[in-house]
Amino acid sequence: MPSAPKHGKVPESAATAGGTDYEAHFHHAACGYLVLTTDGFILDVNRTLLTWTGHSREKLLGTNVVDLLPLGDQVLYAAYAVPQLAVSGCYNEMAAELVSAAGEHIPVLLSGVRSKSGNKGDDIDVDRIAVFNASERRRHERELLAALRKAEAAEAARAAAEEELREKQKALVEKDRVLKASLAASKEREALLNTVLNAVDVGLLVVDKDGDVVLTNAHLKSAWTRVAGEIAPGRARPFFGPDRVTPLCDAESPLRRAAAGESFSNQLLWFGPLDGGHQTALSVSARPIKTDGALSGSVVAYTDVSPLVTALAAQEEFVASVSHELRTPLTSIMGYLDLALDEEGSSPEVTSALQVALRNSERLLALVSDLLSVASGAQKIDRRPVNLAEIVRSGIVSMAPKARANQVDLVTEIPETLTVEVDPQRLAQVVDNLLSNAVKYSPDGGTVRVALSEEGQEIRLEVSDTGIGMDEGEQDRVFTKFFRAHRAVTSAVPGVGLGLVITKSILEAHGGGLSFVSSPGQGSVFTVSLPLTAEGPT
Repeated sequence: MPSAPKHGKVPESAATAGGTDYEAHFHHAACGYLVLTTDGFILDVNRTLLTWTGHSREKLLGTNVVDLLPLGDQVLYAAYAVPQLAVSGCYNEMAAELVSAAGEHIPVLLSGVRSKSGNKGDDIDVDRIAVFNASERRRHERELLAALRKAEAAEAARAAAEEELREKQKALVEKDRVLKASLAASKEREALLNTVLNAVDVGLLVVDKDGDVVLTNAHLKSAWTRVAGEIAPGRARPFFGPDRVTPLCDAESPLRRAAAGESFSNQLLWFGPLDGGHQTALSVSARPIKTDGALSGSVVAYTDVSPLVTALAAQEEFVASVSHELRTPLTSIMGYLDLALDEEGSSPEVTSALQVALRNSERLLALVSDLLSVASGAQKIDRRPVNLAEIVRSGIVSMAPKARANQVDLVTEIPETLTVEVDPQRLAQVVDNLLSNAVKYSPDGGTVRVALSEEGQEIRLEVSDTGIGMDEGEQDRVFTKFFRAHRAVTSAVPGVGLGLVITKSILEAHGGGLSFVSSPGQGSVFTVSLPLTAEGPT
């Protein structure tokens, strides 16, 4: 670094040259001033700069200007300002910092120019440096930068808001499109539903959870206007039970049951006046409507089954009439056959022919009796204490020859005595029907197991076989009159499909029941249940 000037007094400078007015201007200027030698030593400094930095005039005079700069700015000054003064004679607004007496860094802008000192007799080159306090400028710059950043943030927020608004608008447009499509689809489904509802020939009615009617189809409105009128609130309801005369109580009303969430099928009831008017047979079914597991209503279906009921009644009447007309001549034929067999002197051929005729007549009479029993419906029961075990054993003995002919093994689990109050003739008919079915539906041999036991307050008779069995569709119709399984028909197993119907009717008349399980190719198990105490009609 160049050494300081040797003279003890600062030479007269441009600050003092030119009079007092110039000196006053120099010291009271708004910016700081430094007068330097060309190698950077301070020849003069104004009071404004002294005020900013807190240095004394005496301390600064004779020192080098770089001593006022931090290290980084010293390098910048040497690399930029000094060459510029040497080459161009000036430089403008070099950003730097001055170190105050307290060690603080004051941001400034330095501008310099090299010129003659103007001293008489010693006119040398000096560097005049103007020092502008940049603190306010820096503050303004920071404020401006903050404002710019704030404006940028606001602009970004505005752009984001606009983008969000566009996205929301797009979402609304898409939602509107989906809503319109859903509405159109809903209208299509509603039109389809109405078409389906109005196309069926079944009266459909929808009630809410309070039992109020909310929907009826065209069939119910047009063909069954009387029904629709009668089921309206506040009107009489001329509905009767299966006997056509007993009015339905409120608890048995299909609408009340449906509104309570009950599910039922094929409830038979009659609609219409009792005083000679036309009554309609209705089959009523209901299914509940549930929303999120909670009952919200029910659908009720009314089907006019009057033609079917009339046909069934005519069929039963016809069967009863024909059976009755057949029974009388059959009884007479069997009587004359007995007389003929009692006659002595008949040849063996004639006797054998008469026995065949008598056997077939007895079989035909049994069939007629079954038809009459089914047609009448009611079973007359003559109860008395009997040994049910003996009835079962007698049935097994009677069935033994047929079992041997079919190569069927009879296995029994029967106690010595089991007394119960039943109609012995009817129970013998039950045992014969079940044993006959088990043997004849085992055409290829097998095993028939018969077990009789007392379980608590109930008597159980189980007859199982390893025969042809039934599929699920056949099991649903096993107690239907005149029904026969397909494999029984194709295997030419004899029968007319009335045995199980009659058996079930006899057991129900005793207060008992008949159940079964079956599997195709594996056989069937029929279970009779009877109460120990007398129940049912007598």
